[in-house]
Amino acid sequence: MKKSLLLITILLFTTVLLSFSQQPPVKGKFYNLTEGGVLVGNSKDEKKAPFIFHSSMNYYFHNNISTGIGIGLEYLSETYLPITANIMCQFKKENSVFPFFRLRTGYQIALESATVSYLYNYYPSLSSSYIYYPYYAVERMDAKGGWMIDPMAGIVVYGKSGLGISIAAGYRYQKLKYTYENDYVLWKEYNRLILTLGITF
Repeated sequence: MKKSLLLITILLFTTVLLSFSQQPPVKGKFYNLTEGGVLVGNSKDEKKAPFIFHSSMNYYFHNNISTGIGIGLEYLSETYLPITANIMCQFKKENSVFPFFRLRTGYQIALESATVSYLYNYYPSLSSSYIYYPYYAVERMDAKGGWMIDPMAGIVVYGKSGLGISIAAGYRYQKLKYTYENDYVLWKEYNRLILTLGITF
């Protein structure tokens, strides 16, 4: 946990330095978008709303379209480091309000190699070899990471100084890989509602 907090502090400090004193994004300019939020899941998940943190540096190559790369931290069953790429389109509604749509994808690197998983297995009945009973086995597995994608929509409201506040919601899909002894492989799929609050420089 201390290592994760240190990584967040370093990321925040770096993004502030890189994006200090920038104005609302215009063609040919770089800008930063840093967000925190949650992944809202169903009640059967181990963590109902794990915390996520992302920061990206983006380049505005068109009047309303930008692309960028980012990094972050996500606290799922394990801690992951997502490396992402995104494309975002903003639609100017008023002088300071910009609705946007963004598509982001990337790869989740597992920062914790071992995790505990509940595997659904069967054991045979003592009275008959044709009857099997279900049971849950707790096994220690190695987290390997996996791909993710999340389309999102939201708004950015800019102040006079150029600092913007973003609010967004979207859909997250990701598939994470786990390995176990005897070459056993387990895939976990996540389908989540993603909610974020961020700042842009």
